[in-house]
Amino acid sequence: MKQGSSLKRSPAVWIWISAGVVILAGWFLVRTFVIASYSVPTSAMEKTIPHGSKVLVDKLNHDPIKRGDIIVFHFPVGDTVIDLPEYQSLRPYYDVIRELGRGNADAGRQILLANPADYPLSIRPVYKRETYLKRCIAAAGETLEMRDEMLFINGRLQAWPPESQTYFHVITNGQPIDEATIKAQYGIDITNGEDVRPLGNATDYEMLLTWKAREKMLKYGFAQKVSPEIDSSEDVFPYDQLHHWTRDNYGPLWIPKQGASIQLTSLNYPIYERIIRTYEGNKLDMRDGRIYINGREATSYIFKMNYYWVLGDNLHGSQDSRYWGFVPEDHMIGKVSKIL
Repeated sequence: MKQGSSLKRSPAVWIWISAGVVILAGWFLVRTFVIASYSVPTSAMEKTIPHGSKVLVDKLNHDPIKRGDIIVFHFPVGDTVIDLPEYQSLRPYYDVIRELGRGNADAGRQILLANPADYPLSIRPVYKRETYLKRCIAAAGETLEMRDEMLFINGRLQAWPPESQTYFHVITNGQPIDEATIKAQYGIDITNGEDVRPLGNATDYEMLLTWKAREKMLKYGFAQKVSPEIDSSEDVFPYDQLHHWTRDNYGPLWIPKQGASIQLTSLNYPIYERIIRTYEGNKLDMRDGRIYINGREATSYIFKMNYYWVLGDNLHGSQDSRYWGFVPEDHMIGKVSKIL
């Protein structure tokens, strides 16, 4: 009797199992190819996307990537990592070899390779690299330049996103600073040394502000001057002796576009060499001032892919293109469609 009853129920059981499999398969396909949620593990996009927030990422309809889009992608220079917890993407392999070689990456690479116990290496395909989230500030074919932290695209001044933040030198009009008012009006905590630092007198401060808060301070007369604090360190991509760029004074720099051609020179060789060699799979070297691609002398190059230049909205608290260069289109995961 029990056996007969069991046989009668079995079609229903299989229907439920089949439905569950279909649901799980559908969820997997949507998660893999259509849309997914990601947690934001750092403050690099403050205050547009606060640390710990979740975002929805559209993986299907992200093309074309436009200037201003917030995009998710695989870490471009994460192909080689030092496989220890204190390294990985926290201290990228390419940074370490420059440090070991005191600016000479080739010398540093030899030091690192000679010490495999101290620097165990792992080579990873694109899909196994860390996931990064940044804002595209220059798309393929555009030319960017930063002058004293002001952004120019194709020669035209651009506004930073209103909730992006950076350090400003603030000269107040001398009124007392009320803790509650300044927090409500401008979103800063004067008791937090990361937000506000006195600069030696009653009117001068360094403040971590959004660009929207800067405009409000000037509009409502709280401050007579609010100017970005400029970083003059030259420890930025492409890490050579030819381009004396800094984090806040950068470029002009042209972003490669699929099908576009450039003339190759000793000046732009350090900028585009990783694209030509690593991302687009060519053998590239320079000998006696001449450039060779796949064994043949070359004076020009046609790009196979589109590339993007990305920054974090936390302009002085982000590891981004200023440190590791371009994002290739084949590293793209998707575009942020919603902040949760």
